[in-house]
Amino acid sequence: MNVIQRPRAREFCATMRDYILSASSGVTFAVSYGGQTILEEEYVPDADGRIHIRRLGEFCELALWGVWCAGETSWQHDAAGDFTFLIDGEEDMTSFVMFSRMQTCKDADEPGVLSEVTQKVCRPGVPEYISGSPVSKRFSLSGRDRDGATLSASLTVSGTGEIATAEVGPDTAASLFGIAADRLMSYTVQADGGSMEFLVDHSFYASMLVFRFKNVYDMPETLCCTGPLTMAASQESTSAYHFGVERRHGIRVTDTYTIVSGPLFLRSDYDLYHNLLNSREAEVLADGQWLPVIITEQKLERDFRLSAFSVVEFSFRMADSRQNGLIKRCAVSTPSDPGPEEGEGGGDETLG
Repeated sequence: MNVIQRPRAREFCATMRDYILSASSGVTFAVSYGGQTILEEEYVPDADGRIHIRRLGEFCELALWGVWCAGETSWQHDAAGDFTFLIDGEEDMTSFVMFSRMQTCKDADEPGVLSEVTQKVCRPGVPEYISGSPVSKRFSLSGRDRDGATLSASLTVSGTGEIATAEVGPDTAASLFGIAADRLMSYTVQADGGSMEFLVDHSFYASMLVFRFKNVYDMPETLCCTGPLTMAASQESTSAYHFGVERRHGIRVTDTYTIVSGPLFLRSDYDLYHNLLNSREAEVLADGQWLPVIITEQKLERDFRLSAFSVVEFSFRMADSRQNGLIKRCAVSTPSDPGPEEGEGGGDETLG
């Protein structure tokens, strides 16, 4: 029995190479992860004397997942790991496998920032996340203020691990730089083998709704929608008569919200929205808490040749029907928002 092809030492799930064996008889193939055997199967050669073990990465993906960032930094201990492959009970190799739901052009040896984009627009008051391998347990930041002065800082990640997630929103970055948030114009966060550039948008928006989601690498990212939000009220219930009066029972609110992205500034915005609309987990920020949502419909159209930008529109509902009604108005207030004047109303405003 000879091994013609095997996975590389570092792999992404979606681009993981198949095992190809040359054998004259059947073999037993097993996969070990975390000290336990999670797969053990027998394979027999085909007419050419070959054994193909295909889409092994899809199986490894089932054992991996990312987590939301808790606090300023978090290690993603379960988003990647060492998988050991055994043939006829003997260890053949160990591969460090990283989660990915779709094929990627990234080099597994130097994955850099685990995101589909390297540049995005951010806004004060909105959290931003970056995931990757911090150099010497530090994410390095560099930026520019309104006067064009160069800024530098670093964010230390405590603990141990391979992949870390850090909250690096404009407010956090400005604090690390030691300047006011309204003076920060742009900044770049460096990880091992890559970086992410954040362009700060200081424009005033009447309403902003922030979503966070897990991208194709199961790493958290955020998007801020500045367009109008509408709600289509709906509910499911049964009815029965009590003493001649019909009443409803088992009411389950199924309101559907539809939101427009607002103006898009970068081509990479479409990649972020594509990740959001096809994510397995997504949440919306309301009154300082993240609420899980289910995206039901989407309208994302883009032109790959022209410079014209089309807004993105999508609909969602609350994953927990008991949380309907918690979205009242802006989830985030921009620093330049003057707010209602004394004596004016403002508590019952609707988005849009």
